[in-house]
Amino acid sequence: MARPKEFEQDAALERAMNLFWEHGYEATSIRDLIAYVGISSSSIYNTFGDKQDVYRAALERYRRIEYEQVRQLLAQPRPLCETLAGMFAELIDSLMADGGQRGSFTLNAAVELGARDPIVAGLLREHFDDICALLAGRLAAAQANDEIGARSPALDLARYLLFGMYGLALIVKVFPDRGRLETTAALTLAVLDC
Repeated sequence: MARPKEFEQDAALERAMNLFWEHGYEATSIRDLIAYVGISSSSIYNTFGDKQDVYRAALERYRRIEYEQVRQLLAQPRPLCETLAGMFAELIDSLMADGGQRGSFTLNAAVELGARDPIVAGLLREHFDDICALLAGRLAAAQANDEIGARSPALDLARYLLFGMYGLALIVKVFPDRGRLETTAALTLAVLDC
């Protein structure tokens, strides 16, 4: 008979994700993971695999969380420009919560591993495409209803907005200044001509 897991797998993965998010992939050792997550090395290896596998699983978890957050925000029955302004405001609040140190897990993954790990790069491309598809669908509907004045293709606008969001997550690490982030967000949203 199989032994039950002595830990809750989702909670362990959440803790691993937070450790990687805080310190990055390279600066996090397998010993750090074992100590922080609070499970044995055999449990880590048997459940997730090596450090690289744990990281990829953490990235997958973050992707699911971020995708669902964006999907829910875009599904709200309010004007698109108000919705997007709220998304940018929530992003800025999140980025400023720790003085800009953590940034975005997906952006951090892109900067640290995107060029060196083809699997991580593939996961990130899929994630960015998924978020762009959500944005593009809502942008196309807003264009059809004359809710926004921007007439560029919806997918191009979605990519631009995504670039703006991740740009904030990058700039906050150098300039953790709420006013600067809010000005940049407002200029990014101005392209929609609301």
